[in-house]
Amino acid sequence: MDKEINLLELCGCFWRAKFYILIACILSVLACAFLIHISVPKYKGTMIVAPAEGYALGDYASKIQYDRVASLPFWRPTDPEGASTDFYRFIYTLRGPSVSEILVKDESVLTQINKSLPEKIKTPEALAAYLNKNLQVDPMGATPLRKMTYQHPDPQFAAAMLRKIHLVADQMIRRDRRRQSQSRIDYLNNSLGQTVNPEHRKIITNLLMQQEHVQMLANLNEAYAAIVVEPASHSPKAVWPNKTLFYFVAVSLGFVLGFLMWLGFSSRACQSNKEDNFD
Repeated sequence: MDKEINLLELCGCFWRAKFYILIACILSVLACAFLIHISVPKYKGTMIVAPAEGYALGDYASKIQYDRVASLPFWRPTDPEGASTDFYRFIYTLRGPSVSEILVKDESVLTQINKSLPEKIKTPEALAAYLNKNLQVDPMGATPLRKMTYQHPDPQFAAAMLRKIHLVADQMIRRDRRRQSQSRIDYLNNSLGQTVNPEHRKIITNLLMQQEHVQMLANLNEAYAAIVVEPASHSPKAVWPNKTLFYFVAVSLGFVLGFLMWLGFSSRACQSNKEDNFD
């Protein structure tokens, strides 16, 4: 059986391989420095958003009792955590083709993005794929808050891009809600003109008031689906490449490669000595 090598013998092997390890580490560090030098630095923009306050009528009107309509507050559908469905729609459409279709028409956005890409983005589908890869939306603990992060070589653009995406997604949801409520208002007004029963007129009037409240919220000059808790900002230093991590990996790799080189030369030397003795 082969003799097991203890820690002291292993340290002795490292010491005998010190020149190989030193040379390999120096070469690895030089290669790492070259890669860092030619790499394009990237800065990280961050923004924190939360569900917007306020209320809007969703698709729940058909599920409530008629005698409760008059006492219902104006609200928007929420999940068990209290976040509105409009907020979740905002989260899932940030990187979708609908937002990308609007952003792709902005030449300033495309110009900045394409500066750092080998293949230029020209279509909404390509921009959506780019956002899915480079835009992150992470939950913050058990709260409904979300942190949006985006990396780009231009720190100012990294923050501006987050503001642009937030504005486009929020306005898109606002536009759809406004159209939806206006369609309902038109229908309710038509129904009110054709209804004679007092109880039915009361119910329709209450529903009409709720839809007018939706219109009011959609026309306010404030965030509709997601409010900004922490405005968009960028990191003071580049987050890519991570020099500390790169150099640590380079030294570790050089150490391993140097030791393997020493083992290879040592085994060849031993094999040559055995062959000489045998001759």
